[in-house]
Amino acid sequence: MKKLFLFLSLFLVAMSFNSCTNDDDDETDKIVGKWRLSEIFVKIGPESENYMPTECEKKTTLEFFENGTYQENDFTFDEETNTCETQQPITGTWENLGNSKYDISGIDFSDFDIPGATIAMETKITFGSSKMFMEFSGTVTYEGIQVAVLIKVTFIDNDDFVPDMIIGKWRIDQEFYNNVEKNLSDCEKTMTIQFFDTSIYEEKDYEENNGQCLALEVKNGFWRNLGSNKYEISDLGVPEFKVTFANNKMTIEFTDTDEGETINVKYIFVKVT
Repeated sequence: MKKLFLFLSLFLVAMSFNSCTNDDDDETDKIVGKWRLSEIFVKIGPESENYMPTECEKKTTLEFFENGTYQENDFTFDEETNTCETQQPITGTWENLGNSKYDISGIDFSDFDIPGATIAMETKITFGSSKMFMEFSGTVTYEGIQVAVLIKVTFIDNDDFVPDMIIGKWRIDQEFYNNVEKNLSDCEKTMTIQFFDTSIYEEKDYEENNGQCLALEVKNGFWRNLGSNKYEISDLGVPEFKVTFANNKMTIEFTDTDEGETINVKYIFVKVT
């Protein structure tokens, strides 16, 4: 079952942006406009997962025009190279068929021929609060096993998109370990971490040596907003950490273990740019 779940997750999520239906009787179709990828929910059999795209992947857009054409611009993040890669745009036509059905350049799940897999899926689109919800449901049979599949892809109106609050450059101001503040030197307080909208971050650390403030090797990696004030940063050593924002400051909190001892860590940063 694990093998099947992994196969279907990668396969179905990767192609889930290419087929859709809608509930809309207005004179101007609600699908018209530019929509930006927000999040994905996948349920395969009893197993489910909320997938939060990286900030790079959130650049992915679907734009539907009144003349019956559309354009899809996809972005993917490569964790090995820490790069946000632009894919070749996809263009085509769309048509409202009535009864909540749309034809998007004739594309549906029957167009995907995967050896050993039989796909029977239905699709629909609903709208609410400046969001578009694509829902794909049905069954997939693979290697003789049939499972129920549900995929929900949420897009937000591009005009209502707000960049993540973590994006920008931050300078360390305070450090706490088990609620005890560490006395930071002026040199240590020059440490900065910068988060980019491409899902990449850059950390610059400094240490005092023989009266000189020396720059250490710059650290680079990727970051992801996991939702509910939880974030992921590569190479941090913990799977997730809590981030809150207030008064131009960012507070990062997480729990770490050192030689069997649990340590509550808190960093407070000041926004630079």
